[in-house]
Amino acid sequence: MTPLGLLIHGPEVIDDGEAEEAIETLKEAGFAVEVALAGISGKTAVIDAGMQHIIDISKDRRPSETIDYFLNRGIDFIVLINHAKTEDSGIALAQGILRNFLLKRGLPLPLKETLTFSFLQLEYSSRIIIRWFVKHGDDEIYGKIIGVFNELIEKVPAKQKLEFESRCRKERDFVYRELKCVQPGEKIVVDGVVVGTVSDETKNNSVTLVAKEGNLLRIVGGVMIKHNLEKLPPLDLEKEMIKTARVIRRTEPGRRVERAEMLYPDTTGKKKIACLFYTVETLFPAVVRADTDTDTDPDTGVVVAVTIGDDTTAIAGDILKRLGIRMIGITDGDADGLITGIETGSLNEYAKFLPHKSFIIRVTAGKDDLIGEMVKQVIFNGRYELELHEDLETEFAELKRRILALAKDDILGVLDSSNTKIQINTDNITTEF
Repeated sequence: MTPLGLLIHGPEVIDDGEAEEAIETLKEAGFAVEVALAGISGKTAVIDAGMQHIIDISKDRRPSETIDYFLNRGIDFIVLINHAKTEDSGIALAQGILRNFLLKRGLPLPLKETLTFSFLQLEYSSRIIIRWFVKHGDDEIYGKIIGVFNELIEKVPAKQKLEFESRCRKERDFVYRELKCVQPGEKIVVDGVVVGTVSDETKNNSVTLVAKEGNLLRIVGGVMIKHNLEKLPPLDLEKEMIKTARVIRRTEPGRRVERAEMLYPDTTGKKKIACLFYTVETLFPAVVRADTDTDTDPDTGVVVAVTIGDDTTAIAGDILKRLGIRMIGITDGDADGLITGIETGSLNEYAKFLPHKSFIIRVTAGKDDLIGEMVKQVIFNGRYELELHEDLETEFAELKRRILALAKDDILGVLDSSNTKIQINTDNITTEF
């Protein structure tokens, strides 16, 4: 059987059933498929679709890194399966994936005769098959694929689309990176951090990020969120993962899983730990503990997640609820609204994202990161993991007590899943409603 590497991108193609249909179609055609997925929200969609036995979601790889993974396993015919906002944005996605792969491999830009694998794209936004390139000897495989997807229109990208020049331009000490196919009101996300929004005055549906010496200075065609910039490390705009979206999951699943039995972490006989998260980018491999590409210890099991920040807490809660893992969230109400259901950032909006036996603290504006750093230094001893030696109930109660004690002067309210009530603390007087 001919092996194919299927790269699934994002939740939309899963929620709409297109990924499952494509996988089954290729299997029935006699291909041996190995399926990988990129993106946090896509992993949640896999759980809701009940496809975790088909798609491994424990890995934490970028799309370009997944190409490397397939090639290292001897799979050199790769199919990107995607459902973008528009056909143009789908093409831009594939260009970015291939460009990052070339940069990582140290291959020349623009593209010459340097690639030793075949790459197709099933783009369901406009129901087309894009023939990016088919290496010598793979034409028969390509013909078989377009034969089984005869309802999709075959398309070859224009010559300039195959010329993967640098996506940045430099003038003196400034670096400029243009993002195309954006829409007014979308958030601009750099490595998981919302750095701004697309303004109504954007021209040609594009924005340009301007950086100097690794610092983001302004966004042409957008509005910068300055207080979020401190969360970023020094930037290399050529290599950063940058995307725009109103929310991280535009589509609704056919069903929503409250708890995924196949993924529910079995901590029997393992050291139990609590993990600290400032971002959800590495949450899955951390809690599933099955990713051999990371330094997570498979002999440990995560039973508590402490999350810092509004969007991190909401998105992590949406995931952890499915995995049955308790959460302590620290928020200050400045949510960027990356997940559907968080509109104003009010504490009661988080109730639907709370895992069982979990709680969220609302603190004074701007203090969530500071309190998170205190938790890391004082409770986690400067690390991101904390071993729990006693039984879970005792350890969770003690962890809760210590975090509340550190934050006590700044606590405005607490949302507890055990009673779904919001406790408001004003001048050390606690009331409930």
